[in-house]
Amino acid sequence: MPDFLKILLEVISITIPIFAVIAIGFLIKRKGVIKDEHVPLLNKLTYNFGLSALVFINITKYKLGEIFNLGIIKVIYSTFFITLVVVFLSFYFLKINNKTKGAVIVSSYRSNMAFVGMPVLLYAYSSLAAAKASVVIAFLMPLNIISAVLFFKFMDLREQQNSRKINFWRVILGIISDPVIIAVVIGLIISYFNFKIPDPVNKIFEILSGIAVPIALISIGASFKFSHIKNNVKYLSFISMIKLVIMPLIALILSIYVFRVEKLDRDIICILFGMPLAVATFIQSEKYSSDSDFISSALITTTIASAFTISAWLFVLKLI
Repeated sequence: MPDFLKILLEVISITIPIFAVIAIGFLIKRKGVIKDEHVPLLNKLTYNFGLSALVFINITKYKLGEIFNLGIIKVIYSTFFITLVVVFLSFYFLKINNKTKGAVIVSSYRSNMAFVGMPVLLYAYSSLAAAKASVVIAFLMPLNIISAVLFFKFMDLREQQNSRKINFWRVILGIISDPVIIAVVIGLIISYFNFKIPDPVNKIFEILSGIAVPIALISIGASFKFSHIKNNVKYLSFISMIKLVIMPLIALILSIYVFRVEKLDRDIICILFGMPLAVATFIQSEKYSSDSDFISSALITTTIASAFTISAWLFVLKLI
């Protein structure tokens, strides 16, 4: 069998099950098994327990030197800030409602690295890739949260001058107390000192980590609402292009030609930056009075489009 066909079949075998489970989540919601009020609970359960446990056990499997690489940090920060500048200059001067403008800007760079990226890397590569991805997510999470809050609030202030002020201490406290951040920090400490976790404790985390992938994917499908897509096709197309093609391309170029990171690190960064919009963005948009209908539409379109673009990126990365 030719190499390209073998790689293609391997990629399909990775991505189809993931997006099939997302589709199952949507169908379960349509059948009424899951209701709107259940989705935030599923997200919280997955994030606080399943994903945190998955991150923790993947990191503690390895020594710190195996999963932490300064080159990765240089690539992800460079990619993030380059994308932020491109996105801001592309959309800030549009003559549209300021709340929608804020939603467009944030939707263009916030990526679902945890709920979609982790499963893709876990199945496409190994637990080592997932452990390295956990570190990437931890370093990017504060930037993602703070920048999204600033954009939402800035655009809200432009729309109405009497908008309430940003409580930065609450934002910082939310980042510090984030379960995934805590799991990464504790995991890195254990990894650095090479502590041995007792088997019963390790089993508890393994059981909890088992809920992370299926419930995360189901909750994404259950979050889908199609009603507002047709009114924003042009901007949704631009967002999908930036998020799913341009961001990972920037990461790939920086990884190969500027910072020259290893192949696995390159693939991890590229895949993570090619993820669809994060579900947490929708929650933030409602909290800060942004255009949550647009965010919901962006969540659907980028997730559906990513079924093809993630497959394409995996195919390209395995070839080069």
